[in-house]
Amino acid sequence: RKSYMFVGWLLASLSMLVLMMTSDLSLTREMQTNDSGEEVEVTLAPANAPSIPAFSLAVLLFGTGFWFADVMGDSIVAEKAKLEPPESRGQLQSTCYACRFFGLMVAAPISTVLYSKYSPGLVISIMALLPLAMLPLIYNLWEMKNQPVKPTKDQCGEIWQTVCSRAVWQPMGFVFLYNLLQVGNAAWREFLKTVLGFTANQLNILLIVAYVLLYAGIMAYK
Repeated sequence: RKSYMFVGWLLASLSMLVLMMTSDLSLTREMQTNDSGEEVEVTLAPANAPSIPAFSLAVLLFGTGFWFADVMGDSIVAEKAKLEPPESRGQLQSTCYACRFFGLMVAAPISTVLYSKYSPGLVISIMALLPLAMLPLIYNLWEMKNQPVKPTKDQCGEIWQTVCSRAVWQPMGFVFLYNLLQVGNAAWREFLKTVLGFTANQLNILLIVAYVLLYAGIMAYK
């Protein structure tokens, strides 16, 4: 799992580094007069701004590397959770999710301030450097080597048996439907921005509130 985590974080970092080195990520704000004669602040992108396909590819590679490493981290947590005593089972995973949501809750307002006061380039540079900081920790991660690996057919059979359990498919079905039908999707965000005129700061405030509620929910569960 160390190699998968190493490759994942490295891919996430390199995707942002390439984006940062091959394009201009600064923004220019100036006052302009709209059709109604009102003075409004307009954000202008530089000539060397990343194209939509290039930026989309960089974000795709970053997300691929991030979740590649994240799945390996989840597998480690699941393995350690088996060692918990019955009376405290589930505490390890809920603690890990509490730490994750706390990090999101803290990172959202910080990134909003950095984006507003400086430029997207600073946020992208942080996204490129933080995964690199994970690499020494992964190198020092201890894990058992040369463990027996079950055949793929047996692993798929175990996964299918787990999925068929009502204790698994019922809550996971609820989570799937929630994520499928929730309002916070790309189409709704675009509606808020283009039709209702929400600014980037207002959209980020909604995101901050959502992360605060996520953290409150996981702490209430604990």
